[in-house]
Amino acid sequence: MSSAHTTADLAPIRQPAPARTVLPLAWTPARTVVALIVVTACIRLAAAAVLGLGVDESYTVGNARTLAWSYVDYPPLHVWLVGAWSWLWGSESAIVVRLPFIFLFAGSTWLMFRLTTRLFDETAGLWAALLLNVMPVFTLPHASWVLPDGPLAFFSLGAAYVTASLLFDGGERKASVAKWLLAGFLAGAALLCKYHAAFLVVAIFAFLLTTPDKRRLLATKGPWLAAAAVLAMSAPILIWNAQHGWIGISFQAKRVHSFMHPDVLRMLSYAGEQALYLVPWLFVPLAFVLGRALWRGPSDQRSWFLALIAVGPIVFFTAASLFARGLPHWPMPGWLFAIPLLGAETALLAQRHGRLVRYGAAATGALIFAALVLVASEGATGWLVSSPTAKAAQSDPTLEMLNWTEIKQVLAQRALLKGGTTAIAGTNWIEAGKLNYAVGSDIPVLCLCVDPQQFRYSRNVSDFAGQTVLVIQSRDRLSKSRALLAKQFRQLQPLAGITLHRANRPAIDLVVLRGIGFAPETKT
Repeated sequence: MSSAHTTADLAPIRQPAPARTVLPLAWTPARTVVALIVVTACIRLAAAAVLGLGVDESYTVGNARTLAWSYVDYPPLHVWLVGAWSWLWGSESAIVVRLPFIFLFAGSTWLMFRLTTRLFDETAGLWAALLLNVMPVFTLPHASWVLPDGPLAFFSLGAAYVTASLLFDGGERKASVAKWLLAGFLAGAALLCKYHAAFLVVAIFAFLLTTPDKRRLLATKGPWLAAAAVLAMSAPILIWNAQHGWIGISFQAKRVHSFMHPDVLRMLSYAGEQALYLVPWLFVPLAFVLGRALWRGPSDQRSWFLALIAVGPIVFFTAASLFARGLPHWPMPGWLFAIPLLGAETALLAQRHGRLVRYGAAATGALIFAALVLVASEGATGWLVSSPTAKAAQSDPTLEMLNWTEIKQVLAQRALLKGGTTAIAGTNWIEAGKLNYAVGSDIPVLCLCVDPQQFRYSRNVSDFAGQTVLVIQSRDRLSKSRALLAKQFRQLQPLAGITLHRANRPAIDLVVLRGIGFAPETKT
């Protein structure tokens, strides 16, 4: 902790006494965090090797084959990362495309440790790093899956760490300008991952405005140069959206648009879903320390800094759930910055009840590890499914992790793409994404649906007018898509279906239709 801390900075939070530690001398907090990073990375690598790509992952890998300034569903950075990495390795296998995300989360764990150490002390930093790695939503999907959330966490933590060094460590003016530019670059990189990073930028300026002795920084060029860096970094998003009718921005806006009657129970259920993502016995103290930091306000500058960054996405998306259904991972970039607060509180608690805290942490870690093993083994083999039939297997959510690569072999064996058939198609973006990843870049994949998302730009459907297209979809989508398909083809010929297998057992039944005389002029 820097000697530059002021009385206003330190009060009223109680600082853990660094003289007492439960670690052997050789196992400093920093070395323990490094060991944590190595062990958890190895576990994630093993899981990545046995689990296929999920729905969003398959869709993203397919999108990464076409370089664009941005994309309908999200900003471009993680897609660029996948495209460059798979090109470098000449492979799109699950473990290859997940490697950069595992590495980035290793960096996020270290940044969590360093940020919390800078604001409090190393013991608090160690606990924050441990907490990050036992919360399910962070330790599995955000830590290894091909999603924008992992890179968002890395760059957001990096921006917060550099900003914290500017706000609480002092430094030379020249160095501060360079650091402000670095903070802006990192925040801009976070914005290139996910629009959530806008909350981070607003929160930092809100901190400067609401903290009396930091307000003077707004009269210097540093924060404004950082803001300019963020704007410059966001240029690809702005350019692409301007060229495409702002479809990326409107797509996100529709997801939180008020289209339902206010429902308090829905909002409470949404809060409960967040608790499950973070595990309830950690969510409750996490919410408590965040609420306390907000109550104390600027009188406790370090807690106030974290609380302002955390509160934006949490309040916004939870409040939006009053009017519309939301996904529980949307507020997680906010909860990420409440973790240092809980790390500091856990360090204090460990001084008084060390054995209880250590046993609790060990039990939580063991439970999360067991859950990860369960998910990975079920996703790879389906051993928990009581019946080997495809119908029984449909209730298994881990089937989303089953790659559809078996389709490519069936297409070749049955010569389904011969005789004038020029493309295959799915009837929603989810299944089209699975198909696109499965068959590779050599076979055109279309999405024949009302909202094809990025598929509307990856292929020009007009190029396939009048041609024959092979439609492949899950059986439960047949009734939903039949009417729309009938308008898009002169004739639909049912063909023998395709059954996908997991561990040599039927898992997913797919319907196959040969669509003759494609009419792309029909609105899709």
